[in-house]
Amino acid sequence: MASAALTPELALRYLAEFSTDVRAAMLLGADGSVAASDPDDPEAREALRDGLAMLIEAADLRPGTDPVAEIEVMMPAGSLFVVRRGGWVLAAVAGRYALSSLMRYDLNRVLGDLAEGGS
Repeated sequence: MASAALTPELALRYLAEFSTDVRAAMLLGADGSVAASDPDDPEAREALRDGLAMLIEAADLRPGTDPVAEIEVMMPAGSLFVVRRGGWVLAAVAGRYALSSLMRYDLNRVLGDLAEGGS
């Protein structure tokens, strides 16, 4: 399905095809702006973006290290997965029983295909 025409919006749909566990997803550009979001509700989008920005900032507090490439947060109600690659940040909120390795693989695959489309 991925092609040179993969846009941020299509990237989120592409992710949804890979994983039925995804409840919400967000794609940020290199400047931290929202490139695509599902849900598209402005209030939910803003809350997810703000929470994601705080999480990434906290993960990068370790002095003298490279930015964290992958983040996984497990909660009783579900999980949050974040992957940074090629100037993009892709985050997915998933159900409680999502397989961690598979979710991270899917996020990396979508970002790889998105990066190929931009080159």
